[in-house]
Formats: sequence, C-alpha cells, structure tokens
Amino acid sequence: MKVSKYIYSLSLGHLFVDFSQGALAALLPTLIAQHHYNYAVAATLVFAMNLVSSVVQPLFGFLSDKYNTGWIIILAILITGIGFSSLGYVPTYALLVIGCLVCGIGIAAYHPDAAKLVNGLAGYNPGQGMSIFSFGGNIGFAIGPITLTLIVNHLGIHGIGVFLIVAIIITLILLKLYPIMHRQSVAFWSSSKKNHNAKIALHGHNDWLHFLLLSMVLFGRSIIFYGLNTFLVLYWMHILKQSNTNGSIALSVLFVIGSLGTLLGGRLADNIGSIKVIRLTFCILPFLILALSLTRNILIGSLLLLPIGLLIFLPYSAIVILGQRYLPNNMGFASGVTLGLAISIGGIATPFLGYIGDATSLVTVFQILAGIGLIPLVFSFLIREPK
Repeated sequence: MKVSKYIYSLSLGHLFVDFSQGALAALLPTLIAQHHYNYAVAATLVFAMNLVSSVVQPLFGFLSDKYNTGWIIILAILITGIGFSSLGYVPTYALLVIGCLVCGIGIAAYHPDAAKLVNGLAGYNPGQGMSIFSFGGNIGFAIGPITLTLIVNHLGIHGIGVFLIVAIIITLILLKLYPIMHRQSVAFWSSSKKNHNAKIALHGHNDWLHFLLLSMVLFGRSIIFYGLNTFLVLYWMHILKQSNTNGSIALSVLFVIGSLGTLLGGRLADNIGSIKVIRLTFCILPFLILALSLTRNILIGSLLLLPIGLLIFLPYSAIVILGQRYLPNNMGFASGVTLGLAISIGGIATPFLGYIGDATSLVTVFQILAGIGLIPLVFSFLIREPK
C-alpha cells in the first residue's frame, strides 16, 4: 500500500494548528509594547497554551484508543482558529490567557487522531507518511512568526482575525475528506491483521519503560525547542541589536531549515536507525546553542541558526513513530504524548526561563538551553529499537 494522497490534507491541518503555536511567540513583542508586560508575564501566555495542550492531549489520545473519535480533527481546527484569532481583540490579560487556553484545546484535540489516521493512510511506509504530516507542522511553525508580524505591521493587531477565515476553510476541506480517509485507514488496519510487520508495530506488548525513557528525550528537546521559539526574536532584538522584523525572519528561517531537517531525518532513520539519528542530534546541538549565546556578530549568529534548525527537527518523525512502536496497543495515547505532552512540556518551562531572563539576561537563558541539551543526550543512550 502506497502513502495516501489524503495525508497532505492532514498535513495542512497540522500546519494550521502548529502555525498558532509558532506565531504566538512573534506576537509577544507587540503585547509587551502595548501592555508593558515583562518577559515572564508575556511568556506565561505560551505557558497557558501549552499547559492545556500538554494535559489534555494524552486524554484525547486515550479516548482515541477506546472510541472512534477521528471526526474530532474537524472541530479541532475551528476551535484553534477561534482561540488564536481572539488574541487580536480581547482587552485584558485574563482574556488573553483564556484565548490561549481555547487555542491549546484545539491543538490538543487535533494531534492524536490525525497521527493515527496518518499511520493508517501511510500503509507500510509510516516513516514517510509521518514525515509528510510532520513537515506540515514544521512549516506552520516556520511561516507563523513572519506571517503574523507582517499582518500586524500592515493591518494592526486586529488583523489576526483573518486566521479564523483560514480555519473555516480548512475545516470545510477536512469535513469533506474525512469519510474517505477514515474508510482507507480502517481498510488498512483490517488487512494488516494478517501481517506481523514490526515496522508498523501492530502486534506485541507495550514497552512502557523505553517509552518513558523516550519521553525524557522529548522533554529535553521540547524545552530547547520552546526556548528558541519564545526567546529567539527577543534575543535578536536585545542582544544582537536587530529589529523586531529581522528577529521574526530569523525565527522563520530556523523553522524553514527545521522543516527540511524533518524530511532528512526520516530518510536517515530508515538508513541508519532512529536511535542513531537521536544520538547524533544531541551530540552536536547543545554546543551549537552555546556558541550562539557567545557571539555578538549577526552574521555568525545567522549562520549558526542553520545547523541548529536542522538538528532540532532531525529526529522528529522518527521519535513519533518510535513512540507508537513502543506502545502498539495504545498508539493514540503514544501520539498524544509524543506530539503533545512531551512536546508541550517546553511551553510549561518558558515562564521559568523568562524569570531567569528578567533576573539575569537572555544570554544566560540560551546557555541554560545548551545545558538542557545534555538531558536528551544521556537518555538517548538508554533507549533501544523496539523488538
């Protein structure tokens, strides 16, 4: 069975929900300027969005394993659009937090069932299918900061409302295609019961120990990811003395390169194995982030963004598939954790990094991120390929 073309529609939905998370960081300088928030208060908005996503997403995954909840991906897009668009209109900090929470619920609802559908639609090429799905999310993060910055610069903060229109369009697309995708996925899972292909991990026992160790790798990666996502624009402005627009461009460049890293990582995992890709990533990444924290040269800083962006996303698809293979009997829950809880834990850590930035400097924050990179490095040597 070849990878279904309908995976691209799920990748489009993934692009939109991850766009919301990526764009939020680029909105922080505007909110800081308008409301005179400090770093910690502004970063708490990222915390709010990711807290609800991290808590609720595994629950959606659990429900996905027990019931037929695939249809929820349609509603999830609309909820995400409503929550994110509200950030351009609400007048108080409390309402900003509520908007982030609503957006986080939509994000949480989308990932588990969409990832399960991808696995079914990908057939016997789950790595390729997950790479396409992940690529959409990475592109969303990549274009989010600069797109939002351009819209706010030209239309004002109320221009964010355009994203609700986009959400409605994507919702209608998925509403039309979901019945077809569901039938194809069910047909594959039914036929695959006759096979015992370890690549798709349809059979066997759950390996909770190695899934937990893998989650620790993801925790470390997530903190680095959201640290860069939240503070890179501010670092570009206050440490490298660049404009807000240039900072947003830098963040977008980071995620564009990361999108290519996602596709490259899937191929590398097929050739040399998922574990080796993870280990290679974290043997290099912490030292590149440390080098970025030590430079004050915009050219050197920009050049360092290229390998950093590549490496932060290199193991992404392989990790998601690896998590599903560790828990073949709870793939929805595994997707909820690897795409949700383990990822969003970085958003939960951002306020603490913000407090450190307020008390010391953004340079210290980036040096801490480099140190945190040693956590996934250590745990990457404790995991193994599923049997």
